[in-house]
Amino acid sequence: MDHVNNLLDTVRKSCAIPSDNMLSKKIGVTRALISGWRVGRYPVPDARIAELCAMAHLDGGEWMAKIHAEAAASPAEKALWRSVLDRLSAAAAVVALLVLAVHTGAHEALLAALSPVAVTHPLYIMRNGRWGHTAPQPAAVAPARPRQALPG
Repeated sequence: MDHVNNLLDTVRKSCAIPSDNMLSKKIGVTRALISGWRVGRYPVPDARIAELCAMAHLDGGEWMAKIHAEAAASPAEKALWRSVLDRLSAAAAVVALLVLAVHTGAHEALLAALSPVAVTHPLYIMRNGRWGHTAPQPAAVAPARPRQALPG
């Protein structure tokens, strides 16, 4: 239960909570329950993981995936949670690269690369007409014939 212990310690440190007893009072559980979480006697409910992560401004999805991967009973379940964790890590890496690129002054190149995606209207062809003109062009349509009544 290393990840549970790491989560509890991280929350205590970031919220300046000196002991598990004070943490238990803060979230409304007994000290014995937190002790049970630490030794693996009781699983930490997902709602409590979310609450603890919110208190410390942590990524709840990542912590939940780590804790579930560690507690998984079967190899298939472990592989599933590790896959979720890998995907979350990859998404976080992309976001970090974007933030780093913007922060280091490369944001002009990033904006140039993304501007066609962000600026292009989703109905570009319909809005601008067939040939890219600003006003729609009249369609070449045969004149309408008068409707005939159906027999019967």
